[in-house]
Amino acid sequence: MAGGFIFGGLLSVAGLLLQVVCGPVNWDVLAWPVNIILLLVFIALLLAFHFLKKKVGFFAWMASSSAAVPSIAWALFLTIVMGLTAQIPSRGWLGSMITFWPFVLVYIWLTFVVGLVALNHLGRLTRSWNEVAAVLNHLGLFVVLVCATLGSADKQTLDMTLTEGGSETAGVREDGKSVETGLSVHLNDFIMETYPNGMPKRFASDVVVRDKSGADIPGVIDVNKPMKVDGWKMYQYDYDSEAGVESRISVLQLVKDPWLPFVFAGIFMMLAGAFVMMIVGFKKEEK
Repeated sequence: MAGGFIFGGLLSVAGLLLQVVCGPVNWDVLAWPVNIILLLVFIALLLAFHFLKKKVGFFAWMASSSAAVPSIAWALFLTIVMGLTAQIPSRGWLGSMITFWPFVLVYIWLTFVVGLVALNHLGRLTRSWNEVAAVLNHLGLFVVLVCATLGSADKQTLDMTLTEGGSETAGVREDGKSVETGLSVHLNDFIMETYPNGMPKRFASDVVVRDKSGADIPGVIDVNKPMKVDGWKMYQYDYDSEAGVESRISVLQLVKDPWLPFVFAGIFMMLAGAFVMMIVGFKKEEK
């Protein structure tokens, strides 16, 4: 166990050196197809560690509680630091923990340990329902950690400004770069409803979206009621606040996250694991 805490410390030191030499983690370089290649390499390493653990002591240790507990403790410590530190990149390393190498390396270690433990339980799957619950819990957590991390580079968030009667095909990223969406969004009408004092009560966009197949899809995009087309979620985001109720401009936010369904799948696996554990517990209590 002490070796595990030392190992976490060495990872953190290595991360600090990488931070100094290479700068913060650039998640953009992991966009498709790099992320899927890394995933395959990661799984191959997991399988190698699992099947060679009887021959290599370090491989066996990585799947033990002596590695699991320190990896959780280190990840928890760095997450607490993240929670107590304002996440503003301009404030230095701790102001952007998701690009801070020690934070990233520790979470890679934790994910690797979780994957090895899942494989261990998978090998004992037929022994009892407890193993089924353990597989679902650990494998679900592994899927969430991997897909949320590797999928972040493929997530796109764009702002699209529309004028009544006009159409737009591109959105603008946070860095100001224009990106084609593959859609054509036409704004028929910007809808604004106000309270008697003039405060906005509702604002929405009456649009027609032409998808990649050329089909025209009418819809009304309301606040908290996005429209889904070709993997994009289109949210009502803003309008010309100076014009107020007379605004003819609508700003939509378009979000595409192709890895999100896999993250949800992992969450549902953990929920299923918890349900199986509950059922097993009830049966033991009855006996």
